[in-house]
Amino acid sequence: MRHCKRNVKTNHHPVGTCRMGPDGEGMAGLDEKLRVRGVQDLRVFDVSMMPTLVSGNTNAPALAVADRAVTLKMN
Repeated sequence: MRHCKRNVKTNHHPVGTCRMGPDGEGMAGLDEKLRVRGVQDLRVFDVSMMPTLVSGNTNAPALAVADRAVTLKMN
């Protein structure tokens, strides 16, 4: 078990755990401004908002989402 804890890793890139979607979509936890539905003053700026996995690494999309959100000053 100790060997596994030190050496085993995952290459999974989880996305969609708090997906963005239109009003009325039951599985969408975020609105179009990345606001968490049902929670006041909370937004998600990472790849969990993507409804589907991108074909490449998720690092660049994560940076793009955060940059866009900050640039737009999403009020």
